[in-house]
Amino acid sequence: MAVIRTVELDIVQPAAGTLAATYGHGTRAHGTLRRHAHNPEATDTIRYSDCGYVDEAGIPYPPYVTDAFALDRGLTLTADAMGGALSAGSITLANPGGVMDSLLTTRVNDHLPVRIHTGSKIWDGVRRVWKDPASTSLRPVFAGLGKSWRPDRTSVVIDLLDATYWLEGSMPVSVYGGAGKLDGDSNVAGKGMPRIRGTVCNITPVLIDSVNYVYQISDGPASITALYEGGYPGGIASAGTVADIYASSPSPGTYTVQTGSAGTWLRLGTKPVYGITVDAVGKFRSGAAPANVLDILRQMLLEDLVMPAAYLDAAWPATSSIAPWPGGWYWDGSATITGKQAVSTLLSGLCITLVPTRTGTLRPILLTAPDPSATPVAELNADLITEIAAATLDSSLDPPTWRWRIGWQHNFTTQTTGSNLHPQAPAARQAIIAVADRAAIWWSPDIKAYWRVPNDPALVTTALARQTDATLIAQRHGALWGKQRRLWAVTIPQDLAWGIDLGSVVGISAPAPGLEDRQLGRVVSEQIRSTEQTVTFQILV
Repeated sequence: MAVIRTVELDIVQPAAGTLAATYGHGTRAHGTLRRHAHNPEATDTIRYSDCGYVDEAGIPYPPYVTDAFALDRGLTLTADAMGGALSAGSITLANPGGVMDSLLTTRVNDHLPVRIHTGSKIWDGVRRVWKDPASTSLRPVFAGLGKSWRPDRTSVVIDLLDATYWLEGSMPVSVYGGAGKLDGDSNVAGKGMPRIRGTVCNITPVLIDSVNYVYQISDGPASITALYEGGYPGGIASAGTVADIYASSPSPGTYTVQTGSAGTWLRLGTKPVYGITVDAVGKFRSGAAPANVLDILRQMLLEDLVMPAAYLDAAWPATSSIAPWPGGWYWDGSATITGKQAVSTLLSGLCITLVPTRTGTLRPILLTAPDPSATPVAELNADLITEIAAATLDSSLDPPTWRWRIGWQHNFTTQTTGSNLHPQAPAARQAIIAVADRAAIWWSPDIKAYWRVPNDPALVTTALARQTDATLIAQRHGALWGKQRRLWAVTIPQDLAWGIDLGSVVGISAPAPGLEDRQLGRVVSEQIRSTEQTVTFQILV
């Protein structure tokens, strides 16, 4: 069997010269501009392979690839939401006799798409030759972006970036100019505007006009479900929504709200004695209003981070069924937020990892204990496994955990008894705002008794709004980590590996402790090297 790998790189020929409008003399009325469109640049695709390939359309892939990739992907095994090892490596192309010199000096490939596929040549027993497979039979191994050429004397290296590259950027945010009114006064000049996405509890709005007592709660549409002065909900009443919050001052003891795609503000009729906080539900500037945490993250990537929709996997719909849990988060604008930070904040503690797929998209994957009734995607045994070795679990997960505390309805403004609380604040409200998180708990007295020093993770802050959802997730953490788990690095031939992906359930039996009898395990990591004919998976059993 002859394994081949193909590499396709999109490149750009920059525009030459300068754009100039000339007159079309002799063809139409004097002074009419020519109708010839100006093409500022040209895009092309170059194709190479490691051992030579010609597709069914006769397009050649010269054998210039000397090192195609080194790919590592993984699910997080802790409460974080970003994957563990994420590395795409680089491509090395041979440049014999300077055949690529002109390309390297006249074409640009910086942050343009790169696609790597693999397949096997077909042996023709009659003609005694290897035949090239159809391009449709090639399997995707990597899709992402390539960085600028790094030429050497006889070769050129192209570093690869996977889809998580889009999460490195900061989310654009509107900034106060300090010109007054909704642009804020001098106290907030240069600061970012706050942002609410989803349902939030007890946030402190940003005071943007200390003379007229105007606060901003979000940079998009939002509705205030309750306003509190020092934790007391009955002191300041709503006077409704207005088109212009500066048109007239609210009556004493009331507040008005102005909301729209540009933001949401509230104005008090009198100066407050205690701190102002609100419970609110925020939408996106476009008006989109997803309720569930995972759906909020998807819309944030598209709208707030301006990620192209093509980089979100088709298996991640606008309303996801793997996490039907409402919630939300509040950013006060005081710090720059990257895509990775938004992912970690919204998916923290939910047993979900956002990982790049082999086709170059981002997809959330749920990590739970394998269901005993689940049908595995593959059965791995001693006949298929070429190598197996024990891997090390994080010290926070081994020994097992005897308790999980999952936070819900995060309190963004902690207020304890003292001068900042209204004397009439209800006891029930004081209990809520006195702590940052309330917790849903799973615990096992058996684990506590069996192990001398079992793990006891700290409370995990989440973006969840409901106790029932936090309880479900705590139970899932307990089912997964409330028993002794083992992590095995299992190596199998590449041809068998392409049907297995991160999160897949596999059956495994091998001459190793605990695996003599068939066990179900979940694939949590993948390592692929172009120079090897095998793939190494880490399987949690």
